[in-house]
This record gives sequence, C-alpha cells and structure tokens, in this order.
Amino acid sequence: MDDKATLEVAEQAALRGGRVAAARLGQPGYVKWKGHRDVVAEAALEVQEEIVSVLKRECPTDSILAEEGPEDEALPVDAERLWIVDPICGSLNFVRGIPFFAVSVALRAAGKLRVGVAYDPMRDELFTARVGESSMLNGRPIAVVTVPLGPEFWQHAHVATDLPHGGPRRTEALKTFELVGRQVLEQSIMGSPALSLCYVAAGRLHAYWTLDAKPWDIAAASVIVTEAGGLITDADGGSWLHSDGSYVAANAVSHKWALQTIKWQREQNQARA
Repeated sequence: MDDKATLEVAEQAALRGGRVAAARLGQPGYVKWKGHRDVVAEAALEVQEEIVSVLKRECPTDSILAEEGPEDEALPVDAERLWIVDPICGSLNFVRGIPFFAVSVALRAAGKLRVGVAYDPMRDELFTARVGESSMLNGRPIAVVTVPLGPEFWQHAHVATDLPHGGPRRTEALKTFELVGRQVLEQSIMGSPALSLCYVAAGRLHAYWTLDAKPWDIAAASVIVTEAGGLITDADGGSWLHSDGSYVAANAVSHKWALQTIKWQREQNQARA
C-alpha cells in the first residue's frame, strides 16, 4: 500500500474515532487515573476500538501500537509497518468536558514515519500529511508562520506548552515556563500536544514545547509539522526520534529562540544538581 492509500485509511480511522469521541464529550464513562494528572476514560477505549477496527480491516497484516494497550501484548516496535494511535490526545480536557483534544493516527513504515492524521472532532478540522507532500487542513495546504529574523520577533510570539504530570520534570518545566513567559507575547498551556503541534503547522502558533510527551502524542503531528515547513527536535536540538520526552516544534526562527531558552534553563538545572 502506497502513502496515498495509507493516508486515506488513516483519515477514515481518525474520522470514525472522532465521531465517537465527540458523542462522548461530557460523558466519559468510568475514569481511571494512571498517575497524578494522567487519566484514561472508558470513552477513550471505545474511540481506540473504533480506530483499530478500521486499521485491522483495511491493513490486516500491519502492527498497531495504541496508547491504551492492551497492556498484556508485546510492543511491536520492530514491525515493518506500524500504526501509532492516540485515541484522545488531551485526555484531561476530554474528561472535564473541555472541547480541545485530537484523535491521532500515524504510520511508520521501514523505520520512518510516512503518514500522519490528527482530527479535532469538535471543530471538524482534519490535519493530514504524507512525506513529500504539503500538509493539509480539511484538504487545503497549510504552512508554519513565516517571520523576519531577529530577537524582536520572539517578543511578539505566541507560544504553547504542556506541563509534565509531576516530579523533577514538572519543576523544570515550571521554571522554563516562567522564563519563556517573560520573553514572548503570550504563552498558553493547551492540554493536547498533538493538536498544539497542528496549530504550529497551520501558523496559528509560533512554537510549541514540552518536556514530557509520549511517542503517540507526537507521531502523527510530527509529520504534519515537518511537511508544513516546520522543525521539530528534542529539547537539546537533536532528533526528536531519540527524545527523552522533550520536544520543541516551530518555524526555523522561532525554534532557534525557543531552543536557546529551554537549553539555558536545562543547563542551569544541571549546574545546581
């Protein structure tokens, strides 16, 4: 199956899952806390089942890595074709009835992410991308915002982030949040890494950073950001594919300033330790 056909399958799966998610907003069913500030709802499992059913029907020989398990299955990390699914990126928003979350579906083939789809069912916005083609929003091309060079630009940037659930990384992120907040025009905590990255791809945000996201949060949206002309790395400026959970995404100019600030804060923390 080529990338075009694969993208059509991913779109179908995301749309099907999104319809279930939209219908269950405000009615999440039972809620299970996976940790402090980390939650999974019964509805998320229904969304995941809907997505997986499409993938298994259309691509029966492919492997699937889904955020909500099942936990007793071995992770198919070495599969030739691997679907990476986050049924609801923005779980806490979803559980609280806040309509800001995304259904995320990506395909990795031969070790490379080839296709990414993130669907916001509350706004009926379908962000899509495949390698070598422009990223799309509801079928129309999108691109990261283009800006002039210079530090004065960073002062007018709108940046977004999400905070780690707890521990030392949350402490570090709060310090970084304060530092970035003093430099830019606006900084928002969004609650959905996938959807925030898509907003960078669409030129709605200048940059997005986080110190503790999971691969399924990032996989689909990373393709969308990249094919929209953006840059995504880890917080040290290296490949995000080998990230420790930290990610920085932006256009090239914003990325430079965001990365500079985050790296400085990290170095300060390491020096104190």
